[in-house]
Amino acid sequence: MLYLLKLGPVPLSHGSTQVYLRISDLGEPSQPVFEPDDTSGLRALLREVEDLGAVRCEPQLAEAGAALGLEVGEPPAAALSSRAAIATFLAWGQRGLSGLGSDKALLFVQAATEYWEARPWARWDDSQPFAVTVSGPLAHTFEGCVFHGEDGRAGLALYFQSGALQRLMEMQARGEPEAAQELPAIAVTLDTSPVYAVEALAAARRVPRLPMPLKTGKEGVGIPSSVESLVLVAALRAVARLTPDQPEVLSSVVAGDARMEVLVRAPTPRLRN
Repeated sequence: MLYLLKLGPVPLSHGSTQVYLRISDLGEPSQPVFEPDDTSGLRALLREVEDLGAVRCEPQLAEAGAALGLEVGEPPAAALSSRAAIATFLAWGQRGLSGLGSDKALLFVQAATEYWEARPWARWDDSQPFAVTVSGPLAHTFEGCVFHGEDGRAGLALYFQSGALQRLMEMQARGEPEAAQELPAIAVTLDTSPVYAVEALAAARRVPRLPMPLKTGKEGVGIPSSVESLVLVAALRAVARLTPDQPEVLSSVVAGDARMEVLVRAPTPRLRN
């Protein structure tokens, strides 16, 4: 069975467009189609399809699908997961992260889902440092922190220097947010936009936020290296498994031909009212 799905609206530099996908029940997608409306999008997806009886459109495309003789069907989990992956990588491309590769996008979605479901910010706040020790191709001990803001954004930051959290709070107290962004760190933020990506991830029962890896320092905000990205993935998974009864977790990840291990030690939980 083939399923026709919609992704969008996707904002462009001028206006927006809709993205239409034909995905098998096993999650195998065809080339995305960019069209301004549902009817045009479905027609484009059907050009190479001979048997319309083996095609279903998702409920939000029911009106346009009925006009083309299509039945409505709820997409299976594999198709929804495929759309979520496409949405994530499309959003990464719009934000200059496509160089990290689609494989990293999938790893971040999986790790961020575990992190989101664990809700570590319910036990620790952003002033409590975690010890994050990495061994392997990148050997370093980071000072980590979890965060979750009133705007719905959450994430995990790993600072290269010991004492960075204390300096960060001092800079914020002095009203120096730009100076705070110069602290060397790698991080992943779970963003509430773009909406099309967040909705696709939520529909697939993944993290309802867009994972965005980044790197900060005196050079400004940039993109983590491939190895640094894998450290973030492993750290997300480790923090997700931390509990008051298990304050230390080891997570491993493969980087090329080498193996990295990320050991996270949590501070004492700070319970909130």
